[in-house]
Amino acid sequence: MLWITATIVWCLLWAPVPSKSAVVEHYWTIEPVEYTIQGLFTRTAIGVNGQWPIPGIEATLGDTLVIHVTNKLNEPTSLHSHGLFQNGTTFYDGATMVTECGIPPNASFTYRIPLQQTGTYWVHSHYREQSTDGLRTSLIIHDPHEPYSYDGEMVLTMEDWFRDSADKLLKQLMNPDPHIRFHPFVPYGIIGGECAGKKVIYFNPGRTYRLRLLNIGSTFEFHFSIAGHTLRLIELDGVMVKERMTHGVTLGVGQRASVLVTALNTTQSNYEFHADMYTDIVQMPRYNPLNYTGLVQYSAGARVKSDGCGKWLCVNDLDLEPLDAEPMLEPDTFITLDAYSGVFSDQTFRHSFNNITYMRPQVPTALTAVTAGDHAYDPLIYGRQTNAYVLRHMDVVQVTIANHDYYSHPFHLHGHVFQVVEVGSLRGRSSKLAQDPPVKRDTVVIRGGRYAILRFRADNPGVWLSHCHMLHREMGLAMTFIEAPELLPRVPDMLRENCIAQGISTTGNALGGFGPVNSEDEEYPTPYADQFEAKDPPSGWKIISYAINAKDEDFDE
Repeated sequence: MLWITATIVWCLLWAPVPSKSAVVEHYWTIEPVEYTIQGLFTRTAIGVNGQWPIPGIEATLGDTLVIHVTNKLNEPTSLHSHGLFQNGTTFYDGATMVTECGIPPNASFTYRIPLQQTGTYWVHSHYREQSTDGLRTSLIIHDPHEPYSYDGEMVLTMEDWFRDSADKLLKQLMNPDPHIRFHPFVPYGIIGGECAGKKVIYFNPGRTYRLRLLNIGSTFEFHFSIAGHTLRLIELDGVMVKERMTHGVTLGVGQRASVLVTALNTTQSNYEFHADMYTDIVQMPRYNPLNYTGLVQYSAGARVKSDGCGKWLCVNDLDLEPLDAEPMLEPDTFITLDAYSGVFSDQTFRHSFNNITYMRPQVPTALTAVTAGDHAYDPLIYGRQTNAYVLRHMDVVQVTIANHDYYSHPFHLHGHVFQVVEVGSLRGRSSKLAQDPPVKRDTVVIRGGRYAILRFRADNPGVWLSHCHMLHREMGLAMTFIEAPELLPRVPDMLRENCIAQGISTTGNALGGFGPVNSEDEEYPTPYADQFEAKDPPSGWKIISYAINAKDEDFDE
């Protein structure tokens, strides 16, 4: 009887792929590309096959995405498919020194990912801050049975693009001198792969369009709206939601949304759309927000209607309901993460969870997990600086993230979507509970001085990074979940080979040894005492509020 059951399971696992499924295959040579923006300046971007911006990827549910990567940079690289669960393929998640060692220069690697989700995603490097330098593009997975009907769709990526390289920006942000650290750095906007102000989208009267909106930048948030039109929000981060009318959509770094827009029944006018950029990291009153526009064209040469600075009113995440109506989960495990920043003992300004600033281990965490044997459930083998939490299979995990900084952080979780259960003020001034069933997404923006309570089920064995999706990740605002380590899949041979080629061990604890790591053996910066305390923003710092005359509660995520 057991043999029959095993045979049935084997047949189900290895059943032929339906005939409509396809292998969507791409060959990417990752290399430096010179890019000029609006004739203003030229700088080196990280492109693919000689192109930048990088063309997007499209596929359909049930397809297998195969990306053959050849690295022509002078440093390692990797690819992360942001938002994909990678169920059974954690070693293709692309997070360097978490699930792989990176692809060394002049080497290759193939990512082979069965597509088990639909929606709006993106692909970007997860080696240091190569994404900020341009290694990023959209990934759209179509549903053969879309729950909403529309006549056409368009993909609008939104990116901040800086004159300076990511390395230079990081050096500024990590400088212990606040006068240097908070010096304004003003980006340019790239919308739909074109310089801001040049993008045109075409509407035919009476047609309904799905606009897929993605913030694939590195630092600034975007707010999207169309003059004279109402948006109907239907998707957040790959999760379909019950349709909700809104005037605009706000996207933090890494967030995505889909809206339906029904074109007007006239061609007398064209209309501006807004993709306005803003940040609360630094004070830039002259440039915050940066109002960028494009054109919705009904008829060439028709007059253009504008609504000035755009409509900034948008729906609150907690008022949305997922189409799958998953009820609010009851937690088994509770984790609290306090996000602080300050000057550390190495004279750099860093970010941290629970006073631990993330630093990469000497052995990728996933390789430690699969070679640790009985120690795999001991978080000490992964090293103090990976901020590791080991999760039991199928437990419901509640994570409370408290942002003690006075600026926002977009927190992203690999391998899952989470329910956003509650958002509120750390000082007890206000809070808001989600409805039941609660909204789900994979990236949540937590404003300064606020907290969010998130829940997810540990149903995806793997090693998953959770981090701020701005440059703060490289400054230490990250931690690791090791989920059901006894169920991790086999390590791809090519992945091991890339580790060996770089002299990186593929076995052992975070330091390449055996058993729990002794904290005395680790070298890591520590925060200076009495820095990490909750504090209100300096006078005039609430840039978002004074720039758009909004209330704090209008921006709860």
